[in-house]
Amino acid sequence: MKTSIGFITSIAVATLVCTMMTGCNRAKLYSTGATVMPIAMDHRANGTDDQSKVTLSASINGALSTETKNTQDLKSAGGNISATYRFGGTLSPLFINGAVGGFGGSLTLDCNEDDTDCSSKYGYFLAFKERDYSFWNIQERVMVGADFNPGSYLILGLGAGIQFYQGASDYDDIRETLGDGFIIENQDESCDFAFTSAVWIGSHLGGKGQYGNLVAEFGILHKGSPDDWDTNIKLTYTHPTGFYGGFMGGTLMEYGLLLGKNFVF
Repeated sequence: MKTSIGFITSIAVATLVCTMMTGCNRAKLYSTGATVMPIAMDHRANGTDDQSKVTLSASINGALSTETKNTQDLKSAGGNISATYRFGGTLSPLFINGAVGGFGGSLTLDCNEDDTDCSSKYGYFLAFKERDYSFWNIQERVMVGADFNPGSYLILGLGAGIQFYQGASDYDDIRETLGDGFIIENQDESCDFAFTSAVWIGSHLGGKGQYGNLVAEFGILHKGSPDDWDTNIKLTYTHPTGFYGGFMGGTLMEYGLLLGKNFVF
């Protein structure tokens, strides 16, 4: 009984202090679905090819985060499929891409953002309550863009579109509970959408890409204010057979790997 009274008193004191002090910032928690999709754009194997193409792609991925965005020890795994239609002739740089995927994992709540007051009610919650939670999300994306091959070796491009996500997990539940109690700022709904964009640069290796291609891609999910946007960098190598693999790093998913296969028609 004394322990419960002491805990409630501590939260009340912390609330009063936060109310009186203008420098008390609540921790922010983000949906794991509000992240750039862990899938790389596919590119023409041959930089001189200007025929219309349809490319189907399937991939698996895994990601880890040590300490970021008031979470730590994040572990995630999932997969994606996508379809890309590339126009032919003078419109050959243009493409339309649709992708869908899902992933799940676990994380631990933490207080590690620079502008967060870790002595607030959130700090007391972390000290006395469960901190480990599971999560899962489904993501969909529609993107249009242009993929240029100047000089047949260089790959340059950009794309933009809309990304959707849906999640219903323990982590989503605790974010909602803590947000409703004004203990944290819950930045994302469990199901939502946002504008997304990407740019890339790379190279076809060898004449007509006979050794494959290597591409660096930078993606952004424009959700919330610019400080809250999720960013992701992917470096992928694609073999002429269509198999590809790469590394990725992001704001929430700090380190990751992806492996996949392209099928061109």
